[in-house]
Amino acid sequence: MEKELNAESLEVKLPVNKAITSMRPTATLKQLKSKRRIVALRGNKDQFTEVMDMLCSLRRRFVQSQTLLVLVPTDGSTKEEWGWDDKQMGDSLWLADATNIGQFLDYFQELLGSDEGVSNDNELAWFALNFKGRSIASGLGEAPKILELMGQQLQPMELIDDTDAAVVPADMPVANEILECQKKFYNVLTSTGDLEAMKAIFTDGKMQEVNEVIGAGGRIDGWVECLKPDARPANMVIADQDIFVSSPTLAYSTCVEFPPNAGIDGATLLASQRWVRETANDEWKLELHQTIPWAAGTRAGGTLRCDCRGCVALTSSQEKRTFGGLIG
Repeated sequence: MEKELNAESLEVKLPVNKAITSMRPTATLKQLKSKRRIVALRGNKDQFTEVMDMLCSLRRRFVQSQTLLVLVPTDGSTKEEWGWDDKQMGDSLWLADATNIGQFLDYFQELLGSDEGVSNDNELAWFALNFKGRSIASGLGEAPKILELMGQQLQPMELIDDTDAAVVPADMPVANEILECQKKFYNVLTSTGDLEAMKAIFTDGKMQEVNEVIGAGGRIDGWVECLKPDARPANMVIADQDIFVSSPTLAYSTCVEFPPNAGIDGATLLASQRWVRETANDEWKLELHQTIPWAAGTRAGGTLRCDCRGCVALTSSQEKRTFGGLIG
């Protein structure tokens, strides 16, 4: 509790809609209680560069969950040095700046502590606070699994409808290419169930995110099983698609899934896809697809990860089915 109270004095410069004003107000975390959730990360240039794609790909979801992200560099590096793209990020209404870097760094040191004679100053660290200013998660040495954090603690506060259109800049042809690839993936997943078409969508790579679940004893269901009529999410609708293009050969897409059995309580899911290609002239291929329940007032009981082999489910119950095991 004492550490949470100490966090209240931390001050940030808030993002604003630049079309309205360029003046960015400041606020302490105490003043942001009941208004914003907070996720703060401490790291150096290399560490922030490594996590920047993951964070930017979910920028729309930070806004929808009323979450502010605060990046606290230990080496004086800047957003531009981390690979920040102003053209894609726009107003960045999810990103706040620490007004006093040293104060944040001192708080991280107090929060994490260290054994006598052992320093953790060079390790990536993070913490998350809910609307009440209470700590809900923290970590040291590795980046937060943001999608899982979204499902567990950063649920949407905005109403998302199954008719919400994709958010894709008209002047970004590559983003529209990714949107079409995403549509093709979901058409196979929810409608045709064509195994060969699904194989053609994916790369041949076996992703680490799936490997770690298998290595821990998890079961993988191949696509031949996942695409069977009684297993695949037939008639599921997606909406509110968003695209982030990291480079000419790496891009991300997200969307909100609306299963046909979602019901009035809105058992929606947040989905993310990672797309790659060898050169700018090649076709985009899907490396990883992941979903997690994401709805106001609920906490995710599991997450689904898929690559070219099929899907693995991490659940908090004994249910081991893939798609079905994550809903309800």
